[in-house]
Amino acid sequence: MPNHESKPPAALGSGVDRRAFCLGALAAGLALASSGCGGGSAADPMPGPAPTLPVTTTDTKAGLLATPNGTTRDYRNQGSFFLVRDATGIYAMTAICTHLGCTVGLSSGGSLLCPCHGSQYDLAGANLVGPAVLPLAHLEVTEATPGGFLTVNPARPVAAAARLS
Repeated sequence: MPNHESKPPAALGSGVDRRAFCLGALAAGLALASSGCGGGSAADPMPGPAPTLPVTTTDTKAGLLATPNGTTRDYRNQGSFFLVRDATGIYAMTAICTHLGCTVGLSSGGSLLCPCHGSQYDLAGANLVGPAVLPLAHLEVTEATPGGFLTVNPARPVAAAARLS
């Protein structure tokens, strides 16, 4: 008669029992899932605290007004905002999605896209696709000195129609 003795799981080959394997797989899955949820790296769409002090840009009023309508300058690394030129002037708009605070990016089609949940905005900040339902906030833009660099103040929201011209 064959011997059918029960052996402990560790003696069956791999040295890892089912419980240890499942716990390890769960831990690895959680670590992988959490790596995209705000680790703070430069590629991470979750921003740090929004700046509250004015940010001086490298653009001037005359220089930006000389560009075509729709020109968009990306200042997400300096202050989480975009500077945009349209037919009536220059405006600044936050790059922080109104849904859960992720940083939106500029698409090749000229719209702004949230990488976290797919919200989409036009270049004026109006919400086009949810889950976000609010537009992007517009921010105060001034010249640091007459003819000098533009300054954006993230602590001073303005009306969406406000322009520097």
